[in-house]
Amino acid sequence: KPPRDDHDAPPWLTASEFVDEPSVLQAKCRHLAQLMRASHKTVAYTGAGISASVIGQAARSGEQKVGWKPDTRKAKPTLTHHTLGLLGQQNLIHSWVQQNHDGLPQKAGFPQERINEIHGSWYDPSNPVVKYSGSLH
Repeated sequence: KPPRDDHDAPPWLTASEFVDEPSVLQAKCRHLAQLMRASHKTVAYTGAGISASVIGQAARSGEQKVGWKPDTRKAKPTLTHHTLGLLGQQNLIHSWVQQNHDGLPQKAGFPQERINEIHGSWYDPSNPVVKYSGSLH
């Protein structure tokens, strides 16, 4: 089955998911934790997926209509935001590059000065969200 029904995709591209056995997942988490403790510059890079359940999925329609929540400014951070926020407070994540402009990382406690909101921010006047007009220059 293609990953999305609103985009063309080659037949080989599927949206199947993989789930590790609990012991394998635990071993991977331990290894990741060890790498993060040793790192001096861990960067999280996230997209719409971590906010879609509380904000909506704008990419689905391209016009912020499909699944879009009525009052996005009242959205609360997800478990993912809180987890990354805590890792940031403990200096295990040193920077966060995010494609969302919803302010949920900050609401979850991630320090503003260590976030790069590449599509702008609803809450930072120095980084305004510029609406997509159909052509980017």
